[in-house]
Amino acid sequence: MAHNCSVIPEHVHAGIQEAGWSGIVLPETKISDYVVYPVINVDPAVWADRVTEHQGPELDRSTLALWEAWTADLGEQPPRPALSIVGFISTANRPAAALHALDSLAGYGAGLWITSGSHGPTRWALAEFDVADMWVAHTRNAQTTVLVQGRHGPISTARRMTSTRHKEELLFQHALVNGSNRAAA
Repeated sequence: MAHNCSVIPEHVHAGIQEAGWSGIVLPETKISDYVVYPVINVDPAVWADRVTEHQGPELDRSTLALWEAWTADLGEQPPRPALSIVGFISTANRPAAALHALDSLAGYGAGLWITSGSHGPTRWALAEFDVADMWVAHTRNAQTTVLVQGRHGPISTARRMTSTRHKEELLFQHALVNGSNRAAA
């Protein structure tokens, strides 16, 4: 994960507020080759336990596969996820780039494209996001308006898999590295 940009633009905060998303926006990062702002919900008790017990982010996919398949008869449970994914925000200049990124991450959470400028997106672009069940917000002159309402959460066909846990652990690491420990408070 790259792009350690600790400043989150105000229009990104305004976008999730207007869309009614709950959660904490993390700094922009690269996930699955796409630069986005992740939005997470923190489980404060699990977060605190994992930090106290020095159970940092686990990024080994083999270990995560084992954790996800764990059953009670195997003994003490492995660490639970410290957070859940609400969705991802793209601020890409081109609607096609935003749609591609958010569609690629749709199995993990909702998608919101925040666009700005004097002219909003075309009707065609809005229709594409509507069909994909993704949010679109337009910001101009410190005013943010939701143009398309999308789904909350991942696409309906998504199933919890090792890749889901891997993204949660990556975002746990991203939050810790970028001082988002306050998210657990």
